[in-house]
Amino acid sequence: RAAVKAVAAGVDGIVAEGGEGGGFKASRDVASMVLTPLVCSRVDVPVVTAGGICDGRSMAAAFALGAEGVQMGTRMVSAAESPVHDNYKALVVDSSETSTVFLNRWHKPSFRVLATPRSEAFEHAEEQVTLGSLEGILSLYFDGDLDAAFAFGGQVAGRIDRVESVEEIIRSTVEEFHTVVGDLARGYPVPR
Repeated sequence: RAAVKAVAAGVDGIVAEGGEGGGFKASRDVASMVLTPLVCSRVDVPVVTAGGICDGRSMAAAFALGAEGVQMGTRMVSAAESPVHDNYKALVVDSSETSTVFLNRWHKPSFRVLATPRSEAFEHAEEQVTLGSLEGILSLYFDGDLDAAFAFGGQVAGRIDRVESVEEIIRSTVEEFHTVVGDLARGYPVPR
């Protein structure tokens, strides 16, 4: 619904982010596997998929679902060049696929963050959880204090096992994308 409204308002493209992604979410989240083909079937502008994308295999899946591009948020937070503190990057690398917490499911804004003692303490809160102070966010990002604020990140953190340069991330993603697409074409030839 939001994508259709955005196109009607004149946007040139859509970033469709599934509920498995980190950051702000709808309280009734929808996974990229459902959201991407749904949005692609309803709009006539390019669609970039986000949520669950960290490599060429997940990029190929997004393209198979109809996307024309991908956005890798959690993956780029953990990149060598990312300005966030090494503690934040290590949190991403050390996380499993179940190491995220969805906060404010019944309040606004809802958001998905990486699991830390701070975020887990608020996981079942009935009252609205606030983002906290700017000082806390800056302390997390630049001083590495994981208890100072919520560390945004998605479930895909469970697939990220090392800090790499942006150049290496993009190179390996595109190479793997082409390998996966080629292997699929060879493995599942069109019947004649």
